[in-house]
Amino acid sequence: MKRYIRNIAALAVALTASACAEMMTDADEAEVIRYIEVAYKVDIHDFTDADGNSVSAPAEWFDELEVKFNNFAELTETVVPVDAQGIARARITPGIYNVTVRKTEKLDGKSYILNALNQNVPLIDDVSADQIGDATTISVRPILGSPLCFREIYYAGAPGNYFRGQFYEIYNNGDEVVYLDHLCLTQLHPAYATATLPKWPDEDGVDKYAYGVTLWQIQGDGDDWPLLPGESVVISQEAADHTKIASFSGSFGLIDNSKSEWECWAGNPQRVNEEVPDLPYVFWSGTIIKLQWLTAVSGSAFCLYQPGRNLEFGDDDYWKVGVTTQCVVGGSGQQFARMPVGDILDAVELIPTMSDLNMKRIPGIIDSGAASVGGTYLGKSICRKVVATRDDGTPIYQDTNNSTDDFEVMDRPAIRRNGEKRPSWSPWAE
Repeated sequence: MKRYIRNIAALAVALTASACAEMMTDADEAEVIRYIEVAYKVDIHDFTDADGNSVSAPAEWFDELEVKFNNFAELTETVVPVDAQGIARARITPGIYNVTVRKTEKLDGKSYILNALNQNVPLIDDVSADQIGDATTISVRPILGSPLCFREIYYAGAPGNYFRGQFYEIYNNGDEVVYLDHLCLTQLHPAYATATLPKWPDEDGVDKYAYGVTLWQIQGDGDDWPLLPGESVVISQEAADHTKIASFSGSFGLIDNSKSEWECWAGNPQRVNEEVPDLPYVFWSGTIIKLQWLTAVSGSAFCLYQPGRNLEFGDDDYWKVGVTTQCVVGGSGQQFARMPVGDILDAVELIPTMSDLNMKRIPGIIDSGAASVGGTYLGKSICRKVVATRDDGTPIYQDTNNSTDDFEVMDRPAIRRNGEKRPSWSPWAE
């Protein structure tokens, strides 16, 4: 019996030793996480102030400035401060990153937004401060904050693949009257979210322009369409009571937007709402779809562009390549509207899901993030987050030029959901 016990013990020792040896081998073969030390430069360019003067960013604008490194493949985010020399130092794993800067500053009582995005940046090895170059520099062009913004966008459609209820509510978020004359609602190129982004000519520079597919314009003499603080207007694909569409009766997410201020209907006379003015399209890249204007239910990108004059479709004296239009490098020669970012009042990037930030089209200085309802035909919309309320009960919305932070997903679309007012000149004003 004792001999049997000794043999069992010996066998146990052998098995334990073998297991330990195997564990040690596995440990030797375990992947070791490698980190790199990266120095990244923030360059704040001179900019134009509210009086039209060229000015430099005050030194204190670097105080509490941060750089964010997002690795979407690994689902990691690293946020580091910027020192007085404008350098951020991060310890990260090697990979492909989106690098962003976002801050709002004041100068002479005016708000300026400091936004920038370097997209799909390969950071593989250490980068010391004396190795910083163009690839590890993020350029920030401060822009004057605009009171005019997208308040709510309903783009992804309702269950049953119903898309005609798309609408865009535009809001005066400031404290002074603004005029909508010459304002363009613009869908940007590419019209569909894609990780294969176009390359523009070198002479256009980086983040100086946005490029439009379709522009619809509110035309006027400069003071025809005042929008007071707390007021909004609604522009719809098709202004109708979509809740009464018989084949979709009871479908979740249908909305009555029949009392929009304008509709963007390309030319189907059988579906035009005679009581709602048509917004004219002044630019349309490619083939004009006569039956409708449908933007991608998976996510398009939009901006509010104010060129300072009425535009006209097909005006060859105005639409010129390299001036007001541009072609993609290596493309077919198709022209897209070329819009200086300084004339863009607001922009919103919409993507299929929040995991698709590598599909961003909009320059980071006008939208360093993106928003999404998370799918298609969900009957959901996006709305800005309320941060305060005026004395008259109208809301003040968050607008930092970062749609990731500024918007939230709403279970149902709603027009003027938070007490926004309708302008007195609206066809539906009481």
